[in-house]
Amino acid sequence: MANKKVSVCVVTYNQEKYIGQCLQSLADQVVDFEYEVLVSDDASSDRTPEIVKEFRERYPDTFKVFLHEKNMGAGNNYLFVHGQAVGDYIAHVDGDDYYYNNKLQAQADFLDKHPRCNIVWHRMRAELPGGRLETSTQTSPDAFENGGYLYDMEFDRAAILQFIAVGPNSSKMYRRTVREFSVANFEVLDYFANVEQVADGVGCYACDVPLGVYRAGVGMSSGSNKTRLLLCKTFLFFAKKYPQYKAQINTAVLTYFISDLKNRRGTAWDFFKVYVLTFRPSSVVRLYRSMKVIRQLRFSK
Repeated sequence: MANKKVSVCVVTYNQEKYIGQCLQSLADQVVDFEYEVLVSDDASSDRTPEIVKEFRERYPDTFKVFLHEKNMGAGNNYLFVHGQAVGDYIAHVDGDDYYYNNKLQAQADFLDKHPRCNIVWHRMRAELPGGRLETSTQTSPDAFENGGYLYDMEFDRAAILQFIAVGPNSSKMYRRTVREFSVANFEVLDYFANVEQVADGVGCYACDVPLGVYRAGVGMSSGSNKTRLLLCKTFLFFAKKYPQYKAQINTAVLTYFISDLKNRRGTAWDFFKVYVLTFRPSSVVRLYRSMKVIRQLRFSK
């Protein structure tokens, strides 16, 4: 599958209810370039592998499938399938989400025109339990002190470190030239990958319209204790690696600490300990000044 402009990486595990719609949305993309779809199933025990193989048989020139016999874990599965991509640009989608048919073209065109941009996201709609679609909220021009919309912003490494959930994971496309990064001795989250892969460039939004749908309340939520504890490890890792951004990291930790206190989560104490270890006096002021942006970056996945 050489000479592909875009590789789409799909991670899936026990998603027989959703994976068919996800993969069909990839097969139905309207593009003027060659692309590949790489599907990595993490030893599912349901019908997910059968459905994935059906798509490989229907679209043999587009789909490449990896069916693992032993469970690798979400982080390792992500790293594995992204490591197989040959496209100039690499997109990611979780197996329970799906795209609109203009997604790949819109993001590839954006990267073509903006050489400083290493990562590009887009707004997504949320499909709630029961099937109702909710419009994404990342649109309000009063979110920023100087006006404008989310798609007008450029997120450098400092901004991604501070705001964390800059873009939905299933909306991400990035340049293959920034794919490689050193991982830590714990499971890598999409936040970790974004911080490293933005490199010396920026992350942007391709446009102001949703290009896909994510299913709320399905899969590994950012609200789970496991994910929040991994965030604590990630904050400490980056505080050591990027001491010049400790103020941004401390602000991110403070954001989660306050949220956990408000919602009476048991992980509030964990974030407080990280807050003390990374403390910078300016974090309170930073948090106050950035609240309008934080309210716009509301993703439950």
